Amino acid sequence: MEGLGYIITAVSLVCSILLLTGHGSFLLQQGGADRGKKLHDEKKLSKACGIALLITGIASLIDCFTTAMPLKIAYIVVIFVVFAVLFWYIAKKCRL
Repeated sequence: MEGLGYIITAVSLVCSILLLTGHGSFLLQQGGADRGKKLHDEKKLSKACGIALLITGIASLIDCFTTAMPLKIAYIVVIFVVFAVLFWYIAKKCRL
């Protein structure tokens, strides 16, 4: 189970670096990519997702080195808060 934490950390940190530098737009494209570009500002969306993944990666790295149950619960809460704020930001601030 510990190895999974390292994998999540590595993937989220690499993806966040790609998104924050502007080279990870392929990570955000879905089936309706043309429609998504019309609805959201791609630069804002990329930066927001990059920051969320960076925080997730750092929290996952810290979680790999902790064993106390309150810290595990705090990790889960941090992840939920990060993605709740991300979804709010995308809905309210990334619209064109």
